[in-house]
Amino acid sequence: MLAALGRQLGFRRRDGREPGAFNHISLGSNCQMAHALKTLDLRTWSAPFDWLFTLPEMVSDCLADDFVALTDRDQLESIPEAERLGPGITRGRHRLYRARYGLECLFNHHDPAVSDTDYAFLTEGVRRLRQALSTEGTRNRLWLMSHLHIVPATMESLCDRLAGRPSRNHLTVLQLLPGNGALRLVETVEPRPDLRRLTVECASAPVGLRLADPAEDAALLAIIAHEASRLPVGLA
Repeated sequence: MLAALGRQLGFRRRDGREPGAFNHISLGSNCQMAHALKTLDLRTWSAPFDWLFTLPEMVSDCLADDFVALTDRDQLESIPEAERLGPGITRGRHRLYRARYGLECLFNHHDPAVSDTDYAFLTEGVRRLRQALSTEGTRNRLWLMSHLHIVPATMESLCDRLAGRPSRNHLTVLQLLPGNGALRLVETVEPRPDLRRLTVECASAPVGLRLADPAEDAALLAIIAHEASRLPVGLA
């Protein structure tokens, strides 16, 4: 039903798995944002932040060094089985981002430290994102969602990094505030033309790909679909 809603709003899935002239891209902070975009038929190709546990500050670092540290295999480390939270999950971490940001797990279902297939999946995602950001004239609608506090200065830093690319970019940030009653959009702020910040209160917390309460998750997807139907001035 939500995919149909995306199609009704004019979002059509392109053939192929490569960036096009207009792209919806998740910048994390986990797979929930990417899953929402895919459910709405907005995301058509895989980028690296679709499936990583990240922080906005880490994403800013990745943009700053053009993903060199992220793809440095010497920085990748397999999490020992005894430390994992369950079979097939919390599989890998990144030494630099663990030391810098306390991220104990970056790779939940993949282990690029030991798997050539998983490492290729990571680097292919990076290649696609580089292509989308480095192609002049390409319009990118970037999204970031987190239930952890997102520092305003970090949002500005992300936008500054994106503004330095040849492509045209706009960032939408969704700040979730669980434990606050029924889901509702409580604030929308546009501190600069390339940034829109939404604050969403909700009763349930994120669990995996979605909010724990199905009704709230559907309401959140409706908010994202409405936002996606609005074309930022800078991307017009």
